[in-house]
Amino acid sequence: MRRSPKLIFLGILVCFVLPDLLGRTGPEGRIRAICFGDVIDQYGGFNSFVVMRADPAIDATMVPSRGDYLGSYEEAWRNMRIYMPRTYGLLIQDYDLLVTSDADRTVFRPDWIDWMTRSVTDGGLGLEWLGSIQSTSFPSWEATTLAGIAPVEPAPELDLTSNLRVRVLDQQEPLMTALPWEDSPPLANVNTQVPKEGSSIWAVTDHPKGYPLMTYWQVGQGSVLCFSSKFPNGVRPWSRDWPFFPQAMIYLSYRAAEREVPQDALLFKQLFTEFLEYAQRNSLVASVVQFTESFGGRVEGLYRRLDGVAEIKSLADGAYLRGDLEECLDLMGKVKAEQKSITADSMKAKDAALLWVYVTEWCALTSTLLLSGALVWYLMVRRRLYREVGVSRHLADG
Repeated sequence: MRRSPKLIFLGILVCFVLPDLLGRTGPEGRIRAICFGDVIDQYGGFNSFVVMRADPAIDATMVPSRGDYLGSYEEAWRNMRIYMPRTYGLLIQDYDLLVTSDADRTVFRPDWIDWMTRSVTDGGLGLEWLGSIQSTSFPSWEATTLAGIAPVEPAPELDLTSNLRVRVLDQQEPLMTALPWEDSPPLANVNTQVPKEGSSIWAVTDHPKGYPLMTYWQVGQGSVLCFSSKFPNGVRPWSRDWPFFPQAMIYLSYRAAEREVPQDALLFKQLFTEFLEYAQRNSLVASVVQFTESFGGRVEGLYRRLDGVAEIKSLADGAYLRGDLEECLDLMGKVKAEQKSITADSMKAKDAALLWVYVTEWCALTSTLLLSGALVWYLMVRRRLYREVGVSRHLADG
């Protein structure tokens, strides 16, 4: 039986092109990331980790493990025991990317640190190191095997606070060409680091000593990307004033996992805005439908339409994972239009249900007024039909 040339071409695309596009991903094409350190909502609900969770291409497991942020080291240890895979085999089986953000070494068991190191060098995982290797806030990672595979080592000045602008060194690196890094607001601080021989320095700060901001290398089967500004205070100017902050945080994870970085920043920004607003709109629509249902409105059809919205969103996620951002944006537009339509129809159903509530209340109030008026008329107006009762002679004589 002859095979269609189109099928042959599709097979070649799946076998050779998509792995380069998707990089290290799970069975569904998503980057399965496990994130340690100060991975909490530090910017009023909009930080790098909230952004990661909103991206359909990233399946992020957050493990808050900074005792000074959580209020107690007992809670940090509890989180590590709950979320850290039980074996090295499970770590490389369940995840594609490790993320550490100013993580406190004291809550990591020595065997966990060894697993993380081996998962990069032998298991082929990516490591995204955000913030400090050595800091005044927690014991240094410098003597550990995990710090040994980083493309940098700490400089004597450690944490440097200043207004530090980004200077791109590698103009060919896809991560650097994807965004206007040099137009970003000055960072508030940086962990001073020295690049190791053989590492690639993609961007530095404008500090006179030229401390690196983004450094990368491949080590063993995996790779390590270091971003030296600290969280949350260092990148707060970005989260507050830079419109490309979400892309910056997502693209760092993409690059560490070897996923292709989208080069159309404005299209990605528009698309990611749709992702962020989708969840908000969906919550609003569901609340309106439930409110309508509580008054006895007919919502069976609305619930079916909500299921349809979820199906369209699933198709949009699939297009996004394939890298077809145009199709994804078109599908997200349909999702948005349908959500608005469901909201409008739900409001109409609510108004119809409330109409009968208003009619019932009006009837009850009117009948109460009529009954009250009748009683008042009977007791106060008709009393003239009765004679006044006089005083009996017996009582008068007494």
